[in-house]
Amino acid sequence: MAREAEHRSKNLLANALATVNLSQSSSPEGLKQIIAGRIQALANVCSLFAATRWIGAELSAIATQELAPYSEMNGKRTFIDGPQILLEPDVAQAIAVTLHELATNAAKYGALSTPNGQVRLEWSHAADGQLRLRWMETGGPVAQEPTRKGIGGRIIEQMIVQQKGKVRFDWRKDGLVCEITLRV
Repeated sequence: MAREAEHRSKNLLANALATVNLSQSSSPEGLKQIIAGRIQALANVCSLFAATRWIGAELSAIATQELAPYSEMNGKRTFIDGPQILLEPDVAQAIAVTLHELATNAAKYGALSTPNGQVRLEWSHAADGQLRLRWMETGGPVAQEPTRKGIGGRIIEQMIVQQKGKVRFDWRKDGLVCEITLRV
């Protein structure tokens, strides 16, 4: 049991350290805010682990937790749909940070930056063990592919690839679509 606690603690701290190392801002206060948000996403998912004795966290609970600040603005801004799936802690942390990054970017630049913008998060769990997660933004400004990969995109890719998954970003006229595939 002590080895398992050590393993979980090291993984969590490695994720926190990667978050700090990859974070950038033009001001110290901005950097502090960015790091705090990312670490809060990790802390939120750890609270969910306590309920399962560190077996994992339910995907719908992670999604609800990460999108809650945007759902409260207007109950019709975020939609979450998918079957119950208990994610192992490492995958749950990667998904929590990914959803945090997507929501933060949507609030700054995407659908959640406008009064009528919406985000839809859907997932399915295939018989082959693949989790397919889809983030879709609509009603925001026209999504344009960045000329360079931002920190948020790099964090998402690093977290998902570390779990042997794949990420695809599609900057459509009506909003960003991000598709993630992972074996769970």
